[in-house]
Amino acid sequence: MKRGFLAALLLSGASFALACSDTTSTAGAAGLSGTYDVVLSNQLVFVTSQDRDELRVLDLTRSPREFLPAPNPLEPLAIPVIARPDSLTRDVGYDSSGHDVSGPYIYARSSGGRGISVVAANPARLNEVTRLATGQLITAFAAHAPVAEGAPSVLYYALQTRPEAAEQLCGPFGGGVVMRQELPGPEGFDAAALPPALPVFCLKPADTVMSLITLPARANVADSLVVAIRNVSGTSRLVRVVADGASVEIPYKRPRPAPYVVPTYTDLVDIPARLVATHPSYEVRKDKVAGKCPEGSVEKSQDDGTTICIETWPAGRYVYVVLDELTCNSSDCEGVIALDNGPDPLVPSAAPVLARDVTGAPMLTLKPSGGLPTGLTLRADLQVREFLSDSVAYINTIPLLGIVPSSNGDITLFRADERRAFNLDRHPTDGPLSASVTAELRDSNELARTEQVQGAITAIEPGCPQVDATNATAFLCNGTVPGGTYRFVFQGELPGLVGLRRDLTVEDPQLLIETDLATARGVVPGDSIVLENNAGACSTIIPILRLEDQGNGLTRLYPDLSNEEVAAGAQACASYPNFSVRAGATVKPYLLYSGLESSDTFVQRLNVGEAYTVSSFLDYYYHPNGFDLGLDPPKSPTTYAPAPLTLTLTPNIGASDRLNPGDRFVVTLLPRFRRFVFGVDTSSTSNLAVYTLPASVVATDVDGASLAFLAYPSADGILQVALESISDNVDNLTYLRAFQ
Repeated sequence: MKRGFLAALLLSGASFALACSDTTSTAGAAGLSGTYDVVLSNQLVFVTSQDRDELRVLDLTRSPREFLPAPNPLEPLAIPVIARPDSLTRDVGYDSSGHDVSGPYIYARSSGGRGISVVAANPARLNEVTRLATGQLITAFAAHAPVAEGAPSVLYYALQTRPEAAEQLCGPFGGGVVMRQELPGPEGFDAAALPPALPVFCLKPADTVMSLITLPARANVADSLVVAIRNVSGTSRLVRVVADGASVEIPYKRPRPAPYVVPTYTDLVDIPARLVATHPSYEVRKDKVAGKCPEGSVEKSQDDGTTICIETWPAGRYVYVVLDELTCNSSDCEGVIALDNGPDPLVPSAAPVLARDVTGAPMLTLKPSGGLPTGLTLRADLQVREFLSDSVAYINTIPLLGIVPSSNGDITLFRADERRAFNLDRHPTDGPLSASVTAELRDSNELARTEQVQGAITAIEPGCPQVDATNATAFLCNGTVPGGTYRFVFQGELPGLVGLRRDLTVEDPQLLIETDLATARGVVPGDSIVLENNAGACSTIIPILRLEDQGNGLTRLYPDLSNEEVAAGAQACASYPNFSVRAGATVKPYLLYSGLESSDTFVQRLNVGEAYTVSSFLDYYYHPNGFDLGLDPPKSPTTYAPAPLTLTLTPNIGASDRLNPGDRFVVTLLPRFRRFVFGVDTSSTSNLAVYTLPASVVATDVDGASLAFLAYPSADGILQVALESISDNVDNLTYLRAFQ
């Protein structure tokens, strides 16, 4: 993610005055200033130092790890580049097996700039070999390494307006263009002999390229590009371009996002994308079926003489997309999805569509736990530490790991090889645990009542199998339940109408009450007024006869004093200065809270038998393997989507003869899903207080250690994360190392 997106986010970031001091969690004093982007090449992490118009280089092969020194070893190496660099890319290369290899160059540009610095990435060189002047505003760039011995590196860059060189292909008027520039190797580089840049794809008027990648390049095959485009009209699209100068786009599509609608792939819409990435080749181990390897996998021998089944996925098979929140208003437009390019990524299909996850179901949008994604990287064969439901740590090698930092400071890991989120709430051998619901009857002090009411709550997703539940009836579909706690409080005090002051300066023989919250909280005739003083509540509960709008924002509550005993008790408490309003026993006697009881968590009033819809939109949390097993009749995971989950108080709970005012049913929904999210301890004592806003991220294996490196504009630093040691769903301090 580049500087334009991060600039607004930085306004709410930590103060730059909280500079980190030298401690065991910070190291590598390079004097960085403006760390907006990082890129990895030849086990070197290149990082922008924008305010100094240079790049710094962190050497991952050194022990201890440090920035490369300049010829004067007292200073870190600085590579002068274009002014204000904030975006980097590199030559992406793949060997014959599809594994990621480094090319000869990295490239730097600046937001709003018109030039590109070409920097030799070989550790023996590390210098700017040339500076390309485009004459137009550059919005995105990407490059691939030479496809054969003696072949050039190829750089693609998008211009906001087209130069004269593009007029023959695109015409003199209209939008921008994507240009292709060949670059020979750095040995004997002659800038004067560079071939001219050529246009390969014409943009429509008012189009802007947000992100650009090259799919794995091959000799004698035209390059393929994936281009994320935003239009000023408020639309975005993702297209594939064969860079042969024909200027033809192949649109990527996905099923139209809609609540609780099964994707049929007949109603396809453009994909709003602002960042794209692809992956190297990776291998997935498969279990044998009846002693044979399943279709699509091959048998491989191990060093111990045993054999395993391996399924190989080619580099570039999937394109991963960070969705563009600015041009998509759906709840399904925050996060990451994958598009399937088919078995041979360089043979374009008619319309590549949304990928399917490992279960065969349409892939779910991988949403961050909070904030917006600020970066994305994919890396094969890295290790992570997983704490599963038995609380024992397991170090697992992930065939293809996805890493997404977010604007709220969290970092999310996901199983890119499975096209789904991690689920750490599972048994290490038995796999995912079943979603569940429990219901417990408690008194007003939150103590469990001895007498529990069986079957008082039903939790139902139509079409789902019945699951075991305590004091509740539940029909749930595993992997689809939103977690949370709900309280159904019988004749509870209405939030906001508790302990309010009465006006005792006016003689009021009728005990009239006026409040501005009666309508908002749904007060109805039959509810009760409870008078209070410092010693406690009046023993007489006063029913409400009627309500009258006073026309000044207040509602007058008229008490029902027709009962002589109530009238006498009310008169005895007439001097009490405070009052509360309690729900009655007949009309909507239950108050529903989501979480703890407070005005902020109050949801609504409910009658017995009235259903509450927990989720009003399709929000799968996870597709477990065989997630629809147990359905009667069975339904295919490729076509099944559950209806919304509802909670209902069943009629058999009885009335006030069994429940006391203030009793509550506490309902707990357990989705049995825990994604892999972690944060950074930014407390004032952590020495990482300014590491609040991550940007781009890279990851690699360094001598057997799986490490991620994140740029932090908020800190003018890079944070190293040891993935095989980090703890999920907490803020971490150990196994982090800061370089500034």
